[in-house]
Order: sequence, then structure tokens, then C-alpha cells
Amino acid sequence: SSGINAEWPLRPGRMAVVFESSICDEVRRKFEALADNTKYYEADLERLKIDDVYVSRFLTHQKEDKDEAAKMIDSVFTWRKQQGIRELDYSNTQDEKLKCLFFRNKDNEGNGILWMEVKPYIKAHREEYQKYLMWLVENREGESESSQITCVLALSDVGVTESDVEFIKFFINLFMYYTPDTMKRIVIHNMHWLLNGVWKMVSVLLSEGAKKRVIFAKNTEIYNTLPKESVVAACGGPDSYWGIPRK
Repeated sequence: SSGINAEWPLRPGRMAVVFESSICDEVRRKFEALADNTKYYEADLERLKIDDVYVSRFLTHQKEDKDEAAKMIDSVFTWRKQQGIRELDYSNTQDEKLKCLFFRNKDNEGNGILWMEVKPYIKAHREEYQKYLMWLVENREGESESSQITCVLALSDVGVTESDVEFIKFFINLFMYYTPDTMKRIVIHNMHWLLNGVWKMVSVLLSEGAKKRVIFAKNTEIYNTLPKESVVAACGGPDSYWGIPRK
């Protein structure tokens, strides 16, 4: 993450800002000047060549700074290959514990909502959750159109012993540094005051651009941010769906 300016301005509407092809080509040239193709997936390089919307996401994330956008492409592409993102496949997973992370319903702008039921999360399996999260975000509906995501952390009944700072750091870094212009907002629902210390540790990592995206909501305050009918059971909403049903 060093050297990456993660100011990350808020997108004006649902659709990605698409820059002119000549501007995108300039970013491509700047990237090629610093690229080491042995570190990237060939398929990522191919997408970069033909997809102006994809290049534009890096530009938007970096406040239209072409040099920073090129550096971010290098950083993202290197990270994706290191993480083995294109080899991950959970399409037929039977692993029940992973079901606390799921996409369901849409926000007011029509973006998908990624929910995390934190209560059943098992800290000892952090690495598996991280891989599953990467796979979910990579394979979400609308990724090819560069749609954004609203993330909701459902924290009812979650205490300090159940919180995992390392996973939350990974979660935030995924959106701050490795998935350009992807997170619309993050809603933190029913966080107990005992977790204030945990949040302080995490919030120091946030860029100004990321801080603007965080919304704290208690109980029905979540309806001020999301359509009521989209809110799932873990946040007290009318959609009765649970990823992992409470015992």
C-alpha cells in the first residue's frame, strides 16, 4: 500500500465515471513504463488493454492522477497474482462457516449489498474467510460493469473476544488498495460501545476517502441508509434470510 494515495473520491452516481480513451491510453502507457509482466495475470493485462471503464476505476480512485493510477494498477495486479485470485473457486462450496458472508438485495442506487454476520465468524479460520471474501467480490454480479458495493457489518451481540482486528484490516485494505472504486459505503450496525477500542485501532488505517464511506447505525437507523425491504434478519430487517441461522 506504500505510495498509493487512497483519497478515493465518492462517485457521483451509480455508474462509473468513464474517461476518454486518450486519457485511458496515457495511463496504460505510464503503467507499461513501470510494469513487470511476470508478476501479473495475462488475463488482467488483456482486460486493461480493452476496457476503458476498468482503467477509469483506477483513475477515479486516485483523483484523476495518471501516475498514481498506473502505480495502483501495478500494485493491484501484483497482489491479485500473489493471492491467486483467479484460481479461487467457491462456486460449489459446502463449507457452512463461510455462509456468514453473502451478497443479498440492493441498496438505494441498485448496487449489491455484501453482508457479514460477525457473530458466527470463527477467528481460527481467518485465512479461509479472506479467500472467500476475495472470491465473492471478484465474482459478484455487476463486476464487469464496475458496479459498486455497499458492505454491512452486522455486530449485534458481538463482544471484544469475537472481534478480529486482522480480518477487519484485511477487509478494509481489500477495498482501499486492491479493488479500485468498488466500495460505495460500509455500514457498521449495532456496534457495542465495548468495541470502541477495536474501532480506534482500525480507523487509524483509513484514508480520508475511506472514512467518508463509514456509516454507524443503531437498530432501525439502518433504514436511513438502505431500503427497508433490503435489510436482512441479522440487522433486524424484514428480509428473514440468515446466512448462518442463529441457534
